[in-house]
Amino acid sequence: MMFSFFLGLETAYAQKFILLQRGDNQKTRLTFEIGENFTYKSKEMDFFVTDRIVDITTEAIILTENVLLPRDITAVEIIDKDPRNSTISNLSYLGMGAGVIFLVGTTINSLYQEGNLSEVGNTIGWPIGLFATGFLISKMKYKTFKHQGRNKIQLVILYED
Repeated sequence: MMFSFFLGLETAYAQKFILLQRGDNQKTRLTFEIGENFTYKSKEMDFFVTDRIVDITTEAIILTENVLLPRDITAVEIIDKDPRNSTISNLSYLGMGAGVIFLVGTTINSLYQEGNLSEVGNTIGWPIGLFATGFLISKMKYKTFKHQGRNKIQLVILYED
């Protein structure tokens, strides 16, 4: 009886999200769904504003404090959203960690074999170079998505039966 009741219900489920895409490359797609924070810069304001997405219609993004049209957006902050940033972070941590391990290993080896830190002074360039390279790689993260050129902002609503 209860099973037939659920079969008789015809509710439409809609999946709504904002799609950011650079050119035709599908690997660079990012989505923002209802309930997520959305940090954007608009044509009217020259600074970033963070707001929570309440609803998405075919025409506009409804936020808790504002209604935003996609054509009014100039940039979207994506530093926490882009999955490529985690790869860049891991690579930078690898370089910085290698520098620290190299320095600690050289220090321990110098103290054990020589009894002083004379060997550390000869090889200090390597750990500094590794650490600096890791730090520079960490600054290469994707921070913003600029709405210009081939970059697209689309409002997507998918209905399921």
